[in-house]
Amino acid sequence: MKQFSYVLTQDSARQTRHMSDLVREAARFQSRVQLQNGLQAVPLGATRSVPQLDMQCGNRVTVTVEGKDEEAAVAAIQNYFVANM
Repeated sequence: MKQFSYVLTQDSARQTRHMSDLVREAARFQSRVQLQNGLQAVPLGATRSVPQLDMQCGNRVTVTVEGKDEEAAVAAIQNYFVANM
């Protein structure tokens, strides 16, 4: 299991396009990916579940990845956050 935290730095992080792209990024891998904001956590397998987290600029989110390709998944998702969130 691999995990990283990230503080959202852009107001646009809540945009549907960014959320859809994030879900697509996670879906490229076989590993299970979970996104947590505060006490709420959702799997990054469905675009509909992510808006439930009510992510806002300044929030610290945690991504947990578990599976065969977790190293590559963590690197790709972390890069996505840095570039877009």
